Amino acid sequence: MKRSNIIASLLFLLSLTGFYAAPAAALCVTPGEAGAWTNVDANTRGIVRANVRFQCQDQILNGQPYPPGEPFYIKLYGSCHPTACEWQEVGANSIAGGWLRGTIDQGFAKRDIRVKRLADGRLRVIIYTDFRDPGRRDYRSDELFNRS
Repeated sequence: MKRSNIIASLLFLLSLTGFYAAPAAALCVTPGEAGAWTNVDANTRGIVRANVRFQCQDQILNGQPYPPGEPFYIKLYGSCHPTACEWQEVGANSIAGGWLRGTIDQGFAKRDIRVKRLADGRLRVIIYTDFRDPGRRDYRSDELFNRS
C-alpha cells in the first residue's frame, strides 16, 4: 500500500474516533459575592439592597474574554420611600485584597463602589461619593449585608 494511502486512511480513522478536540473551556465556579443581599440595618438611610451578578468568561474569542463585558456586575438600591431607589447596574473587576470595584457616574456625583465578601459570610459595601458641586461635601459609606 502506498504511503499516502496509509496516511489518508489513518487520518480518516482518527477523525472517526474524535481525535480532533473541541474548543477548550474552563469550569467557572460562582463566587461567594454573587447573589442578592440585604442591609443588616433595616433602618439604614443608605443602601438597602445589593445584587452582585457574575458572568463566566471561560472562553476566548478573537483574543478577548467571551462573553464580552466585565466579569462582575453590581446593582445597588438606595433607601427611598415608599420603595427603594434603583441605581444603574455597573460593571466591576477584581482588585487587590479580594475586593470587587466598579464606578458609577450619576451625573451629580461619581461613586467608587467596593464590594467584598467577609469571612463570616456577610458582604461589605464601601462607596466613595465625589459630588460635582464643590459646595457639597464628599463622603464615604461603609455598610454590611446578609444574603437575602
